[in-house]
Amino acid sequence: MTAVQPVLELDGLSAAYNGIQALRGVSLQVRPGEFVALIGPNGAGKSTLLNCVSGVVRPTQGQVRYQGQAISGLSPWRIAQLGLLQVPEGRQILPNLTVRENLDLGATARSTRSPTHTLERIEGLFPILAERRQQRAGSLSGGQQQMLAIGRALMGAPHLLLLDEPSLGLAPLVVSQVFDALQQLNREGLTILLVEQNARLALDVTDRAYVIEQGQVATQGHSAELAANPDILAHYLGQDLAG
Repeated sequence: MTAVQPVLELDGLSAAYNGIQALRGVSLQVRPGEFVALIGPNGAGKSTLLNCVSGVVRPTQGQVRYQGQAISGLSPWRIAQLGLLQVPEGRQILPNLTVRENLDLGATARSTRSPTHTLERIEGLFPILAERRQQRAGSLSGGQQQMLAIGRALMGAPHLLLLDEPSLGLAPLVVSQVFDALQQLNREGLTILLVEQNARLALDVTDRAYVIEQGQVATQGHSAELAANPDILAHYLGQDLAG
């Protein structure tokens, strides 16, 4: 039987960020249709890893391959055009534009690719975006801005969606709404790589997970098995993880 080619493959990835060695030889894979989590303590290198994948940070060693293609030297914009879209930490919506204008801006990342998620589909996932379509994005609540940031990425027709700390600073009810939507998107076939401060939540919703410590993969496995592992319970699931 022919092995399925990973959507994303990191091979020996190292990177420095602001003069600090953030990643040290990280290797991992994300296969088509998977929902994969990266968990670990603050400063472990999780966000740097996502930024290496999306082209924001250039690795100092190793390789990032997306659908079999080496992409480490490409610009963030070109990587986005290939179908690899990131929802950054802090959301980074454009506050002076309307909700609709932010969503329309996300569609420019599609280039010549066909849309995978229509405006109507995104507003179905997050009805508040339809209600606030003509409202300035900066006037939305934090949770609404997170929904907008996800919707903006979906407008870019992602084959792989990267999410950096989507629950950070959100009320529990909003977190539940956001993660219900992410699980629904994954069930529909969207491949997702998630960095999440709430390790218990991350392991509850994902298929597999990698634990990152001091810029290296400390352990990996099926999320349910990691959630039942006494060492993981002791080190990570007794408290939420920031960063």
